[in-house]
Amino acid sequence: MHHEIHRHNIAQRARNPVIRDLVQRLERAGTAAFAGFREAVLAEFGDDMMILSPIGTSDYACEHYGRNIVRAVGIDFAGHPVSRMPGPIADLTVESCARVLAGDGPLLTIHRSLGTAGICLWERLVFRITGVDGDPRIVIFSTPMLYHEALLETVLASSPCGIVALHAVREADGTVTRGVIIAANRRAAELAGKPGHDLVDADARATLPFLADETVWRRCLYAIELRRTDRLEASHVVNGREVWMQIALAPLGDGLVMTLTDVSDLMNANLVLQSRAATLALEVGRERATRRALSNEIGEREAREQELRRLAETDPLTALLNRRSLKEKAEALIAAADSDGGAISLFVIDLDHFKQVNDRHGHPAGDAVIRAFADLLLGHMRAGHLVGRLGGEEFAVVLPDTDTDEARRIGERFLKLLRATHLPVSEDLDLQVTASLGIATRLPGETIGDLIARADQQLYRAKNDGRDCIRSGEDLIADAA
Repeated sequence: MHHEIHRHNIAQRARNPVIRDLVQRLERAGTAAFAGFREAVLAEFGDDMMILSPIGTSDYACEHYGRNIVRAVGIDFAGHPVSRMPGPIADLTVESCARVLAGDGPLLTIHRSLGTAGICLWERLVFRITGVDGDPRIVIFSTPMLYHEALLETVLASSPCGIVALHAVREADGTVTRGVIIAANRRAAELAGKPGHDLVDADARATLPFLADETVWRRCLYAIELRRTDRLEASHVVNGREVWMQIALAPLGDGLVMTLTDVSDLMNANLVLQSRAATLALEVGRERATRRALSNEIGEREAREQELRRLAETDPLTALLNRRSLKEKAEALIAAADSDGGAISLFVIDLDHFKQVNDRHGHPAGDAVIRAFADLLLGHMRAGHLVGRLGGEEFAVVLPDTDTDEARRIGERFLKLLRATHLPVSEDLDLQVTASLGIATRLPGETIGDLIARADQQLYRAKNDGRDCIRSGEDLIADAA
């Protein structure tokens, strides 16, 4: 624990004006004038003071423990010895009291708070008085040196992003009717088209032009009422220029904080890419196969743009979860399972001989097979199952609250359904395909990456064992038995 003890220049070092006032009183009147301390000073500053009396040679009893100190530390030590305080605080208190009793006082001490909820240092003035019984007492004026406001001001002033805090104004029935701005930095005013304006106390929807969009405002209401973070994009026009912003929402009290990031350059770059794709589409024109190739190129461009904005959640070909979104949502299920002890299984599915489909019928037919297979797989799964495409012809399904046996039953039912199904490719063509499936059930401490890797191993076993079958780690245990 960081701490300092100062004997000299206390008035110059102290941040709290009360400490400087007390030091001046001591210098003018001396210790003897504090015989009436309880009446003269305790009544004025007692909420921030401790009064200690010596116990033996190395401890002190708390005769008085100020209410403000109790609120700050969460514990009332009145009637208890200093040795009951947390170790570093007790050591510092005993050391400073001993020095003051020995005549080395008054002292100014500074120490870091042991708690993590606040960013603060504690500033103390430690001095000796004589009690009404003639025995010595130690008085400690103790106050936190808070840095919250300074920190907030620095962040708001220096942030390249706009930062706005809103307070929700509600009707008697609890309905939010509007939002009042309670804090905003200069960058937020610039992005709102009001440079140099103080936005505080203004109506949010009337002041921030992007909140006039009903969709954006509704997302803000969801963040307030559901107590959840959100991220979205919105645009508005400032001085004839369209400004695109990425808006991050975070609940704060009965309101929220918005972080505004100007992404206009990124959006303009995306528009350039889209323009090039559209030009290419017009040039290609008539032939169906070429148009389809162009559509794939546009899809890839759009996927890259969405990835840059970190908004992509679905696979563009199948509308299933993509690998990144599947892993993110699966990690949330894993966290929930760690708290309630539920089992999580995962199976990886890979279409058999898929290359032959592309070679015989063309890649458009292969895409149609993948889409039809994805629709069949998604329709077979229950609500709560996560279905995603890992890439190519490989898919994965995360099954919460499901052990290996149940996962195998679900997989076997699906393979049976697949064998009996002809997947539509075009108006005059449908294909019958099979798939191989590997199962893994999560072990304690495993991440989703570990789980996918183990399921992949079982998938390779299924491929090596002839395809159109299911394999799991429990198979090896049964074979060994």
